[in-house]
Amino acid sequence: MGAIFVAPLLIGVLLVRNSADRNAIANEVSRDIASMYSQGVDFSKTENQNIALRVAEGSGLRLDQGRGVVILSKLRIVKESDCGEGPCANLGRPVVVERFVIGSRELRGSSFGVPSGLDPTTGKVANWATDPSARAGEVALNLKPGEFTYAAECYLATADAGSGVYTRALF
Repeated sequence: MGAIFVAPLLIGVLLVRNSADRNAIANEVSRDIASMYSQGVDFSKTENQNIALRVAEGSGLRLDQGRGVVILSKLRIVKESDCGEGPCANLGRPVVVERFVIGSRELRGSSFGVPSGLDPTTGKVANWATDPSARAGEVALNLKPGEFTYAAECYLATADAGSGVYTRALF
């Protein structure tokens, strides 16, 4: 009779523990790779992307097997001198000036938007000061105009279709 109550309880405990473990892994991966990015690692180079894959692998995550994605974004607040002569649609707003995606990009997009002028080989966003698509959304950044912050978002898919664990780290 006790098994009727204990079995569902144990299953629930295992599911919560598994979710917590995946969240810890995603947190660790996003924090480690954001730290590398903020220290100047150029993720436009394949060898540096391979280092990020190995960092994730060290945490038990294989980004190259379609189960996860790391999205790196360099964000900044647009100041007047960034705008040039024309209209400045993004003045005073946070924008994405650089973006790299490592892993399965179809799993999840960035919470910081999708800039239209992104060069996939260099990661640079063209016209970030004037192009509204470069806006980083409603992110609260404690930056002065002209300063940068580096963000790493990590998404790990779970066995359930359409669900997963998302974390991000800002440096």
